[in-house]
Amino acid sequence: MVDLANAHCAGCKEKLVGEVIRVGESDHFHVDCFKCAKCESALASAGFFARGSNYYCSEDYHELFGTRCVVCSKFIEGEGFTVQGRSYHTACFKCSQCGGNFSSGSRVLFEEGKPICETCRNKSVSASRTTCKGCQKDITGRSVVAMECDWHVECFVCHYCKGSLTGEYMVKDGFPYCESDYLNLFGQKCKICAEFIVGRVLQAGGVSYHNACLRCHVCKAAFAEGQEIFTQDGIFWHTECEPYLEGMGTESGSEYFDEDREGDIVGLESADVTDIEEQLDELKVEEN
Repeated sequence: MVDLANAHCAGCKEKLVGEVIRVGESDHFHVDCFKCAKCESALASAGFFARGSNYYCSEDYHELFGTRCVVCSKFIEGEGFTVQGRSYHTACFKCSQCGGNFSSGSRVLFEEGKPICETCRNKSVSASRTTCKGCQKDITGRSVVAMECDWHVECFVCHYCKGSLTGEYMVKDGFPYCESDYLNLFGQKCKICAEFIVGRVLQAGGVSYHNACLRCHVCKAAFAEGQEIFTQDGIFWHTECEPYLEGMGTESGSEYFDEDREGDIVGLESADVTDIEEQLDELKVEEN
């Protein structure tokens, strides 16, 4: 029992006189001294919260120490709980997809930290299930993303040799090929060096050449795209170089220059064939 005659105010520390308020088991205040520790608003006729040896109005207490509901962002007063580090009002804890309440004993699952009911979870899993482009079966575990489709790792193989494609690959008519088979099946070879042409191809007289291989027989310079050139017996020369062809140690009736035999005039064309930098794609492996 506190002897109020000798007691002091917990606020101003002066001797208690006049109207006194008792708070808790042992704190006594003058009515005017019982204030919020932060805003100093009167607490004698309002609700208050205690924290340590201090007392706060409801607004300041929640602002300083309160917990907000992750759904409605309001402070939790009354019924609430925390699960997986996130706090909820009891009434706000619902399935994040369908908005339904969780019945007593129902299974609560979490997706990206949000609660989801078992029904919505099953729908989500079904919708996200991917099908292999190769075997048309569902993919579980590791998969390959290539040609804007998903594949089982073991199903992504060269369409011709059936070898596994683990790195770069090439595409023809919607099918993947290893580089070797693609070139052997669809590549063009240079008439001069007999190597496959990768990148730009020059075509003259219906024959394909590397740009570096096709040169003027007279000046040894390359030909420009669309340029008019002469060709005869597999020899090519610029039209402006024709006057010099006879003086290259060949006689007038040689196979390269014959006044009784006119050379064919052809136009030089340039086209894209197997361009590895554009055709080669890289695989992306994902984990389902």
